Amino acid sequence: MEIQYKLLSPNFGVEINNIDCSKEISNSNLSIINKLIQEKHFIYLKDQSLDEKKLSNFAKNFGKLEVYPEKDKTKKFKQIFNVSNVSPEGIKLEPNDQRVILQKNNERWHTDSSYRFIPSYLSFLYGLEVLPPNVKGGETEFSNMLLAYDSLTKKQKQKFAPLHQVHSYNDIRRLEPSMPPLSHEERENFPPVSHPLIRVHPDRSFKYSLFFTSNTSQEISGMTLTKGRNLHKWLVKYVSNSKFCYKHKWKKNDLIIWDNRVLLHRVKSYDYKKYKRVLIRATVAGKNYVLGPYSNKI
Repeated sequence: MEIQYKLLSPNFGVEINNIDCSKEISNSNLSIINKLIQEKHFIYLKDQSLDEKKLSNFAKNFGKLEVYPEKDKTKKFKQIFNVSNVSPEGIKLEPNDQRVILQKNNERWHTDSSYRFIPSYLSFLYGLEVLPPNVKGGETEFSNMLLAYDSLTKKQKQKFAPLHQVHSYNDIRRLEPSMPPLSHEERENFPPVSHPLIRVHPDRSFKYSLFFTSNTSQEISGMTLTKGRNLHKWLVKYVSNSKFCYKHKWKKNDLIIWDNRVLLHRVKSYDYKKYKRVLIRATVAGKNYVLGPYSNKI
């Protein structure tokens, strides 16, 4: 059966209505999904029936899965990250638990695994337990960086072209100082990396997008520290404009997929003490380092 889908917003996103991700997907439908990812960047599939193994198996259709840096943030599968304020044993965690603090850090705009030399390609996020439908917060919001770049002025595009951002997994501790330090092994495996602020996409006819985060550092390099921090603040406000954004309101058993190369995302704040929110994530590794306007082309 061929995939049926509908648009979610004018600028990006589709909902697929007739795919069971727990079962084998035909090559023809995989081709359609890949095409939709390339063209629409975000996919929503409701009423799925997945666990860690099934989510992992489905995500592997799209590439090699990343292993999460900190082993204590996973359960049975080291490729599955728990986006949760509940322990693996099902116990609700206190708001000051390091695992909850890490979730709060995800309220900042980011793209998954930007702290790697080769950042991720796709993320797959599945809702096991979500907030009640009448409660605000807990949504996952996305911002389209292709559209955000296109909406810059010519002068801004010229100014941003040579700039970079340093992405540091360890700097999450600088933003969230109550978290325990990384181990020596974790620090060695994930040293700081620098990526261009403007990303060039060879597989999209060399289109440009913005590429930055606010959960691994809050400065832009290539200018003074003060100016870099001020520009970062401006970027965070700029990409929050509703004309770039789509917000996903979670229902139980939702699966969403997105292209980290062109979308930023963040969780909307909610009452971590009152409500349980349990999601699991698989992440497909990227294949190429980030190209900028002044990079040597691959």
